[in-house]
Amino acid sequence: MESKDFFSLSSKLSSSTVQAHPIDLKIDHSKLIKGDYTGVNFPVIFKQKYGNELDDILDTGVVGLFLISDRMKTVLEENNLTGWKTFPIKLYDKNGDEIVGYHGLSITGRCGSASFEKSEIIEKQLVPTGPVCKYYKGISIDNWDGMDFFSPDKKYRAFITKKTADILKKSKLTNVRLENLADQEIDVRHVKKDA
Repeated sequence: MESKDFFSLSSKLSSSTVQAHPIDLKIDHSKLIKGDYTGVNFPVIFKQKYGNELDDILDTGVVGLFLISDRMKTVLEENNLTGWKTFPIKLYDKNGDEIVGYHGLSITGRCGSASFEKSEIIEKQLVPTGPVCKYYKGISIDNWDGMDFFSPDKKYRAFITKKTADILKKSKLTNVRLENLADQEIDVRHVKKDA
């Protein structure tokens, strides 16, 4: 499959959307993202930090860790999408009142490392007087396990199939950001070279 067949899944990082941070900072949140619940006491507690709108995806202040609404969970279940699971949470607003209808999202599908070997190299000047910088355009996926939701080795990004992206768009879920991997750009200087 080609990079145009996959999308990254994230939030729109809207300042009006509720962002809820985990209370227990001793939890290894990277394990939650990948679906490893070893040593985690449920429910995981989150408290509203910013924003007021309760959208279908909420940020948590932890890169790659999202809370999803009952509505989004239902969309994923009804369409038999694979490579994800939820974990129980308690979400509280700024006043300490419970907000119901949300779940932690874990990505259980996997792929190998995201690669830039097949990427086009483009040059961009972000501001008129700034330097011209080189960017990779497009991310390649290797060793994909065939799941609808998946994440690369040692990274906490969520990738999805085109089929899944189409379902999410059709469902009109709120605060969902989808970007085709063929269109993603990353500064060449930010990509670590293997030694």
